Amino acid sequence: MSEVFDPSLPISVAKSPPADWYRSESQDHLERRRVLADNWQAVAHLDQLEQPGDYVSGCVGGEPWVVLRDESGTLRAFANVCRHNGTQVAEGAGHAETLVCPYHGWTYDLQGQLKRAPRIAGIKGFDRDMYSLHPIGLQVFGPLVLVNGSGDATALDLDSLTSDFEATGWQDLVRVERRSYELFCNWKVFIDNYLDGGYHVPFLHRDLAAELDLSGYETECFDSYAVQRVASSSEAGERLSGEALYAWVYPNLMINRYGSMMDINVVTPMGPEKCRVDFDWYMEPDVDPALIHDRLTASEQVQDEDIAICESLQVGLGSQHYRPGPYAPRVEHAKYLFHRLVAADLLRSPDQ
Repeated sequence: MSEVFDPSLPISVAKSPPADWYRSESQDHLERRRVLADNWQAVAHLDQLEQPGDYVSGCVGGEPWVVLRDESGTLRAFANVCRHNGTQVAEGAGHAETLVCPYHGWTYDLQGQLKRAPRIAGIKGFDRDMYSLHPIGLQVFGPLVLVNGSGDATALDLDSLTSDFEATGWQDLVRVERRSYELFCNWKVFIDNYLDGGYHVPFLHRDLAAELDLSGYETECFDSYAVQRVASSSEAGERLSGEALYAWVYPNLMINRYGSMMDINVVTPMGPEKCRVDFDWYMEPDVDPALIHDRLTASEQVQDEDIAICESLQVGLGSQHYRPGPYAPRVEHAKYLFHRLVAADLLRSPDQ
């Protein structure tokens, strides 16, 4: 008999989601629409959109998007869908004065207005103002640009979290590197691992654990995000000095601020049992390139350890002997919050 996840239970008696949540094609398809496309997604960094005409494009949960800075310097986000036949009007990232559909040449200005539509003579009552690109939700969060496929999405309340990061000086950091990793595990496995309140750290990340005071590890949950904090130990080097701040924003954004560094992670499903994690590292200005290399090497060790355990867990989820287990109530409440938010989105009717 198939197990059913019950998000209404107190964490002390709740059980984790069934294996189908992590292995089912139908579950994966539903999550891409209800959990990813219908929620706020971090899609770009402000340093990619510094000048008028700069743009970045991509696709989340089957919804193509383009973010750009128009001639007046205003950031805008549109559905990356030509109003003629639906072809994407932008690809990748770059600089443009207009957005031109590569299929039939329909051309849009940087406010999304249709400016040119070749060979439309004979269409009765054609009104080009009715064929502008569809705007979608846009929100700036620190160095990040978030979009939401709905044109009337309510902005996330991230003021308190922004203040926490501003207190660490994140506004003065510069992006120095991006790396992407493909993992053979469900995207939620990676986030589950992140949100276990440091439960796995002393067992999986022994070198990292030696530099942290795990006895003071704290996790605080909010409506749409969670914050984990831990102070460095007396053994910590410069890379982890002070307090580390780990923030997760539903559904798939993680920001880690520690020492003079910050890394931002976005996890994207590539099927029910495969995902991609994009890492962007920020550091204080004018850091010695050799020091950057050393710090990225240490950071990547933690990532390699997480990849290995997430892929091992995915194999276990495929076993006939797997059954949902309990949560550790004192540390895994952020993980339970994540599962409850996913469950709520999956139960939401398609027209909500």
